[in-house]
Amino acid sequence: MTDGTVACNDGGAGRQQQQQEEQEQRNVEYILLAEFDIDQGAILKHQYPRPTGADDSHLAELMLPDGAHARESDWTMFFLNQKAPDESGKVTEDGPPLLYVLNLVRTKHDKEVRRGAIVKAMAVCTRHRFIHIYQAILMLALENYYRSPTEDTLAELYKSVNQMDLSCMPRLSRHETTILRFSDDQNMFEERFIELEDERRSSASTRRGTISEANANRIRAPSTRNKDRRFFDTEIVYSGVKLPIRVPMTVYPEEIGDFSLIRLLSTFAGSLPASSGSGRASHPHLDSSGPYTHPIILLMNGLLTQKRIIFLGHGKPAGEVANYVLAAVALGSGGGGVLRGFANRAFPYTNLTNLDTLLAFPGYIAGVTNPAFEEHPEWWDLLCNINTGKITVSPALALPAGNSWSGHAKSQAESLRRSLDSVSLSRNRSFSSRDGKPDKWNNLDTEFIQDLLLAIERHYGEVAIRAKVENYVRRFMSLVPLYDDYQSMQASSFIRGIDIAHMVYCLRNSTSLDVNEVEAIYKHLDEQVVTNEQVTELLASLPQSQGGLQPLAYGFYHPSPRIRLYTVRLFEKIECNQAGTRYVRSTNFFHQCAFSNLRHAFAC
Repeated sequence: MTDGTVACNDGGAGRQQQQQEEQEQRNVEYILLAEFDIDQGAILKHQYPRPTGADDSHLAELMLPDGAHARESDWTMFFLNQKAPDESGKVTEDGPPLLYVLNLVRTKHDKEVRRGAIVKAMAVCTRHRFIHIYQAILMLALENYYRSPTEDTLAELYKSVNQMDLSCMPRLSRHETTILRFSDDQNMFEERFIELEDERRSSASTRRGTISEANANRIRAPSTRNKDRRFFDTEIVYSGVKLPIRVPMTVYPEEIGDFSLIRLLSTFAGSLPASSGSGRASHPHLDSSGPYTHPIILLMNGLLTQKRIIFLGHGKPAGEVANYVLAAVALGSGGGGVLRGFANRAFPYTNLTNLDTLLAFPGYIAGVTNPAFEEHPEWWDLLCNINTGKITVSPALALPAGNSWSGHAKSQAESLRRSLDSVSLSRNRSFSSRDGKPDKWNNLDTEFIQDLLLAIERHYGEVAIRAKVENYVRRFMSLVPLYDDYQSMQASSFIRGIDIAHMVYCLRNSTSLDVNEVEAIYKHLDEQVVTNEQVTELLASLPQSQGGLQPLAYGFYHPSPRIRLYTVRLFEKIECNQAGTRYVRSTNFFHQCAFSNLRHAFAC
């Protein structure tokens, strides 16, 4: 009986594992179709291939946003299977995975129908965070549905998107993703791509049996080399049309869709500091620099302390409002790559019908177009008005600890602020004190904002701006490890016992390190960075866009022979790494000569 029970359980576990693998192989889980009926309002017409389990009317309202009839088309985004935290604030990992929904709503004017227009919306539900790759096929599919409004149109779309081949797309680790993201070499990790492509060709050849010599030459030919490996190129064939698809390989866990962080920063950076002239009392969670807190810092503090945040865009397309929410998720999570959990409490587009669900999530980040939200400050803690660029703190937001900031908490905050100031990027004397009085603007927050705005003014790209946010949040969280997910991320690090990021920062920026301190850094790096995974983690802290191995290469020219030896041994380990080989090749010619000469000298 026991053996039979065990066998039965094993079979059930095997079936569950098989079902999970099949789900992971699907690119899209559901296709949804909603339309506006003059008598019934918004209705969900189709769910293919099966119901999602969510409320039909709720889905229909999200797919047909407010004011959709006034535009020819609009894009919206929302998520399915979001899990509200329990009383302790923890989110269970059980249940279905989070699904990202990309929705296209289109209005076609027709004088022969009531109200003079036909409004329909079609959506894809996927696990892929790069949901923007489905925009082109959604446009074609919705146009086909207007011509042939049957479920067969959805079935054809479902079949086409799930036949998109991603089998040759490498699964990069977190550190490998960082290396590729900031690499100057577009062929980084090319070997991984070619290996998977060769395996697929070899497998296909084996299944077909013998092949012609011409086909064999084609298989051996390096036809896939010298591509931009920051993207994986594939295609979707729909209704006889081949749609080229470029899947981004450098997406961080909290980056969803194709949004603009630059636009978010530019919109809300122009107003005065949050408390200037408002008469509002400073809040310890939000106003880290008192009345001089910059609006962007106020927003970031609200994200990090899980305040309820609304982005209001009255009269704006729902897709534009949703992009602000997705950008805020990236801002709070550190460019998308430091902290976790923001996506689960994000509602890129929502409305009044979803209010109860929204209020069940403490610390939600939501996008709305209905101005009624602004009239109810009890629903939110921060309201970011996209039209005016103003951030408003709710008058209903209470101060912690019985409306008083305890002396211990205040002391901790002041100690933290001094620590942040001590690791400031660089003192900008244009904000120096006047008349002998301390300047409250002169701190890390101000310099971070000034650095961001200057980079935007100089037309830096999205990746560079997100990297600055990532560095800021990473350094902040290394001083204040409040988040469990950040601590678990540190625990999963391959390099234990030393702070790689801090050591690299010291080598890159510090000018007052004595010989013993420099030697200790190189010695620890040589001792702790041994395995291939550890080398990859080290390289992730040395992005090529910020000089690559330059901070380490200074050790070649140090007067101390020990430091030169540690540097050579470290470079030898890096050179044996797949990505490290390209790093060493891309270093300055003089560094390469120094490495070669010193290696030969120490070998002798």
